[in-house]
Amino acid sequence: NLAWKISFPVAFALLIYTYFRYNRLFIWHLIFTTLYVSVGLLTSLQHFLPIPNVLHSLACEIIFVSFLLCFLLFQKQIQKQILRIIPKLIPMTNNFSELNRIVLKLFILLFGYIFGNVVLNYNGLLGSPYQQFFLYVFVGLLLFLVVYEMLRVLIIRAKLTREEWWPIVSDQGKIIGSIQHLTSLNDEKKYMHPIARVLLIDKAMILLQKRSQESLVYPGLWDTVVSNHVSMGETVEQCVERTAEERYALTNFKFMYLSNYTLEVEKESHYAFLFVSCQQTEYAINQDFTDQLKWWTQQQIEEELETGIFTENFTVEYDLLKRSGLLETGKCECNCKLKEVIYQQSNGIKKE
Repeated sequence: NLAWKISFPVAFALLIYTYFRYNRLFIWHLIFTTLYVSVGLLTSLQHFLPIPNVLHSLACEIIFVSFLLCFLLFQKQIQKQILRIIPKLIPMTNNFSELNRIVLKLFILLFGYIFGNVVLNYNGLLGSPYQQFFLYVFVGLLLFLVVYEMLRVLIIRAKLTREEWWPIVSDQGKIIGSIQHLTSLNDEKKYMHPIARVLLIDKAMILLQKRSQESLVYPGLWDTVVSNHVSMGETVEQCVERTAEERYALTNFKFMYLSNYTLEVEKESHYAFLFVSCQQTEYAINQDFTDQLKWWTQQQIEEELETGIFTENFTVEYDLLKRSGLLETGKCECNCKLKEVIYQQSNGIKKE
């Protein structure tokens, strides 16, 4: 009765909280709340179950360990059925892996406790100080497991908040998960991530950057000036503004949307949002990301397009830009001083 009075209201409150706070996880949470209630009902009806008298004192543990054993034996089938009725998000797979790990630890602990009591009963030691000591050991290990797992989760979360995380999106651009960026780049599986890119143009010329040799992706190749991955919890526009400020000290950055496209590259897939801009006044190069900047004419780009000096993304974007007509019509003209500033602060930067 005490267990029901404490645990059921907590489980119900968590269910309501999940519905309003993490709606995508509600079905997942509802399934396991239902399983909890089912196990609880079986435990409450233990006196009607065919359990030998010698094990009646362990009825709760036997019911629970039986449930855990069934879960472990049929975990793949259970996961397959659950994933049919909940959103197919990557975190669901991760949650299931964590659940399997916890279930296995609980099963080993409970099975050991039941087995130990059977041994004590066989030797006629039930009710002796040995059984009391064994109970204290079991409760202590159970509490240790709970505290350990809570601390483990808190430590992992603290570490994760200091790392850069990228959203994982579907082919339609819908977020289905997230992953630490180095893990994504080093994983054999290619994940699709949203990226934001901006072409800086001046009449019929395009400003390109030569990527740093230290870059993990496209080292030493010519690419769109403003390019970056959208971080988890960040909008595409915020990503553009952050990147422009970090890499070129550009503030009040003005840009307009051109198109979006998908592209599979060496280590990942891109869901790219492409913008154009020509309204900058001041800039400063961050050498950690860029080795050189250069204005390119259409003719120069066409001559080098098949030589492999440009990134795959830029070749796609150049085609989109040509089809937009912005280069020929000059619709993106402005009175900015970016071109003159680049020329004056050349330092190895060419305007051709």
